[in-house]
Amino acid sequence: MDATEISLARETAGDVDAAVARVSAELAARGFGVLATLRVHEILREKTGTEIAPVVILDVCSPRHALAALQRRRDAALLLPCKIVVSREGRVTRITLQRPTVALARLLPAPELGDVGAETERILTEAVVAACRTGRDPAAPPTPRSGSAAPGGHGRRH
Repeated sequence: MDATEISLARETAGDVDAAVARVSAELAARGFGVLATLRVHEILREKTGTEIAPVVILDVCSPRHALAALQRRRDAALLLPCKIVVSREGRVTRITLQRPTVALARLLPAPELGDVGAETERILTEAVVAACRTGRDPAAPPTPRSGSAAPGGHGRRH
């Protein structure tokens, strides 16, 4: 997995829509839901008339983790929901995760949120890795979750 200070990224087979479907299924299997799907390339085409390669931002959330963070620090809401970007760069489709641990450490340094951020990042990383397995059919069932995230409400879908 490629890493920068703020992100973890992995290349995947197929187009952006297939990657969005796979990562969404893997997230759902781990108790995360997609709250919003922002198709940035379509928005920019509509607003500016400019064509760019596909960029899709997924706002994702685990109700259990969000609740834990908000019960400890109400201002943690400023960093919700987590972001996953699925994009096409040349011939490569990439899934990129904004690292919750880094966002928390840099923007809201609060020791009481460290374990929530670390667990969230671990589970999101598992979902991205699972979604990037090559040759996977997006209609296939997601891989079993290994994390401790409780299934349940996945937020509203857009």
